[in-house]
Amino acid sequence: MTARDSHAQQPVRLDDPVVRERFVERVWALVGAYGPNVNHLLRAGPALMPGISGLGLSAGGPQHERPPIRYSSDTPSARLEALQYVLDEGPCRDVTARRTALLAPDLGAQPWHRRWPRFTEGALEAGARAVHALPLHAGGVHHAGALDLYRRAPGRWADDHQAEATAFAAAIAELLALEQHELDLTGVFGAARRPGAAVSDEPPPVPGGGPEGQALLIRWFGPAQLATLRRQVRAAGLGQGLTGADLHRFLLAVHAAATNAICHGGGLGQLLLWRARGTLWCEITDQGTGIPQDALAERRVPDPESDWSTGWGLSLIRRVCTSVALLTDGTGTRVQLGCRIPA
Repeated sequence: MTARDSHAQQPVRLDDPVVRERFVERVWALVGAYGPNVNHLLRAGPALMPGISGLGLSAGGPQHERPPIRYSSDTPSARLEALQYVLDEGPCRDVTARRTALLAPDLGAQPWHRRWPRFTEGALEAGARAVHALPLHAGGVHHAGALDLYRRAPGRWADDHQAEATAFAAAIAELLALEQHELDLTGVFGAARRPGAAVSDEPPPVPGGGPEGQALLIRWFGPAQLATLRRQVRAAGLGQGLTGADLHRFLLAVHAAATNAICHGGGLGQLLLWRARGTLWCEITDQGTGIPQDALAERRVPDPESDWSTGWGLSLIRRVCTSVALLTDGTGTRVQLGCRIPA
């Protein structure tokens, strides 16, 4: 903490394994319950976080110098988002630049007036006295922008309120990442929420037209769902024309990535399966602490006696898939696998 930040409340940390496990469970519960439309989750925000008075979201791709306003829950939150966009100062701008949460317990304090003179004046006029801004980072993806929460009364943010807000922001980030695929996700989200979806061996038929540009399967999984997940991916792969050795290798890679998500991502992960450009794609995301750099650089022949953390899982994936993309950092890991479907 710098001298400039000595007046700020420190954000909650996820270093403790038990705390991170609870955080991971909450993130995927929110994504599964309210996705795929990020606005559905945002509308539920004030009820899910009763300690806040309102919330706003400004978010856009890295190319946006000023992330556009996506959502405001009420008139004061709309005012806060507009002030930051027009004035180019405020908690959202700081959080976007520094990639860490910021808590201002009392905007009436002089340090905040010095830091954001025009924003603070406007925020107080709008009725906001405390602000909690959170970065939109999850699963290795960093979105420009922030989730801004405000309260009408000054005071410190309780740890449990911080924890819920941190999970909420990560869930927003995950839904924004799903948006970037430009897929029709409504059918698979609905199917995943049906009773028995997690234990069914066959993925339900996807409604609508052809499979291009439409998701085939989405699931949130833990150790108990691994076997079922493999069968569901296999059934979907067969349905798209992937067979024989190609299907076997693809399933090996999916299993390796899913196992890593469980072992190093807080015990849970998300799988998204779709077809595009003649390729079967699978993206597996976790909310762990990332893959070590030495494992990322490892490209030796896979050793079945070792585990992902020694590099063999990643080596196997690189060897058996047509296309592999990986993002990883302290917010988690996102592995995207592609296998070309024979014509």
